[in-house]
Amino acid sequence: MRLGAGTLAVMRKKDFIWIGVLLVLGGIYIHFFTHWSDKPEIAIIASFRPSLRPGATVSPVFFTLSGDYKLTSLKVIPLEDDKFNPQATPVWHLVSDSNSVPTRAFFYGQGIRGMKPALKGVRPDPLTPGVVYRLILSAGDLTGMKDFKAKAVGE
Repeated sequence: MRLGAGTLAVMRKKDFIWIGVLLVLGGIYIHFFTHWSDKPEIAIIASFRPSLRPGATVSPVFFTLSGDYKLTSLKVIPLEDDKFNPQATPVWHLVSDSNSVPTRAFFYGQGIRGMKPALKGVRPDPLTPGVVYRLILSAGDLTGMKDFKAKAVGE
């Protein structure tokens, strides 16, 4: 059986349609079931250390990051009834003045080289035991956040 030129053209057209359908389905799969287009986030671990300062009411909070990052912004904001209010005043807010040093870990309120308070001369507020706070970091295009609850010394 011989196929004419018209029959071959129809088969090629069908093949192109199927290839197109497969490409679209593959694109949909990649979009919804892989994370190729997602920006990685900075993973943050908050841990509490014993206080060595006499009269301290809150255990020092130590933050560990998932890698070394040149931080461009750092904020700690108290949550209101465990809900985030972006308009709330930060209790600690640092910004990079030009070139921050790669940082992997720091304590709450600690000075970080290459960063300064967002408002000149403002020092971090003391944490209040039992209050939930949110740490928000950025390092260029990367961001990360971690909620933590301040603990009283001895808790």
